[in-house]
Amino acid sequence: MKAKIVIRKVENKFYVADIPGLKPNCHSLGNSIKKVLEDIYKQLAGTTFELNQSDLVTLNQEDNLLEIYIEPGQRYPVTELRTFEEYALQILEMLPGARAERTPDVIQINLGDFRDEKGIVVILTPEAIELRLPTLQWLGPHTPVASSKLWKRINLDNSKNFDIAQLIASAQEAQAQTFGVCKFCSQKLPSGWMSQQDVCQSCAEKHLGIVY
Repeated sequence: MKAKIVIRKVENKFYVADIPGLKPNCHSLGNSIKKVLEDIYKQLAGTTFELNQSDLVTLNQEDNLLEIYIEPGQRYPVTELRTFEEYALQILEMLPGARAERTPDVIQINLGDFRDEKGIVVILTPEAIELRLPTLQWLGPHTPVASSKLWKRINLDNSKNFDIAQLIASAQEAQAQTFGVCKFCSQKLPSGWMSQQDVCQSCAEKHLGIVY
């Protein structure tokens, strides 16, 4: 089953983590998200627990939310993190307020959406990391769909080193560059709300006679 861990930074230097709805309670304090997650796994491996999935999860704006897999009975308790999982935890520390969802072999981290200049989607698997830019696709005149487009893919080859912080910053800069400023209303808007590079959809209807 999946459980949600709420991770909160305290005094700008410590991380506190707990799993809402878990009995007995499971808490951890450490100087990195990796440390608190490893401690959570150790606690789970040493106890029998129950999880009430109906408990509400309350989040502050800069809290991180991370999904993990846990198994009643702990037949196969987690004792070590895989490489892509470690990268995911590093990325969460770089992106306060990000939310991480997962399946056994895929972690998707979302910060904001297409309306955010710093919005980013990161998909991690055992083989690769994909950095994606949030977008808005129009399937029809009245059918917008939130999506994302690939910006860069990095293969997870242990022989290659890369600066994940620099890649995240570059992807966010690329996201900001997709925004346009309307020459009529002077609003800075995401590309999904622009009719042309310098005209938003509302002004295109008002000034150019374009009907959506």
